[in-house]
Amino acid sequence: MKPFLVYDCEIIKAIPSRNEPEQVGISYCNGWRDFANMGISVIGAYDYATDRNRVFCVDNFDEFAALARERTPVAFNGHAFDDQLVRASGIEIEGTYDMLVEVWAGVGLGPQFSPRTHGGYGLDAICAANFGTRKSGNGALAPILWQQGKRGTVIDYCMNDVAMEAHLLDHIIKGGWIVCPKTGRTIVVRRQWEVA
Repeated sequence: MKPFLVYDCEIIKAIPSRNEPEQVGISYCNGWRDFANMGISVIGAYDYATDRNRVFCVDNFDEFAALARERTPVAFNGHAFDDQLVRASGIEIEGTYDMLVEVWAGVGLGPQFSPRTHGGYGLDAICAANFGTRKSGNGALAPILWQQGKRGTVIDYCMNDVAMEAHLLDHIIKGGWIVCPKTGRTIVVRRQWEVA
C-alpha cells in the first residue's frame, strides 16, 4: 500500500452568494461546480512518507502531481470538490480516499450530497465532536482573502484544514470509527484498505 498524502485546496475566484451582493474588485466564478474557472490558489498537503507538510502554488503544481502519483491521496470531500478542481487545472489524480464519503456511508447515506440528508457532516462539525477542535476560517472567504493579498492567511487556513484532516485520518486508521456529529453515537468508518 502506498503512503498517504492528505491534501486540501483553496480557490482563487470567489463563489457567488445568494444572500450577499458581490464585492467590488473581487473576481467570481459561476458557482461551486465551475471548476474550470475557479483556479487554485494553494494546495496544502501532509506527506505520511516523509512526515512533512507541503505547500503547492502555481509554480510547483507539477511537484504535487508527481507526489500524488506516488502516494494514496486522502481528502475530505475530495471526490466532489478537490479532485475535480485539480483535474480541471490539468493535474491528474486517482484513487483518492474520501473521508467524508466514508462518514456518509457509515450513517447509511450514499456518496452524492443531498441537502436534506447529507448536511451536518462537515470537517468542522466532525472534528469538534471527536477532538474538540474547530476550523480556523471559512473556505468561502478564502478566495476573497487571496485576492486581497492576504496569501499567508489563506495558506495558514489551508494548512490548518490539512492538519485537521490528518488528525481525523489517524483516528480512523487506528479505530475505524468516529463519533457522529449529529447523533453523538459511534459510527464505523471504512478505512482506505477496506474500501479499495
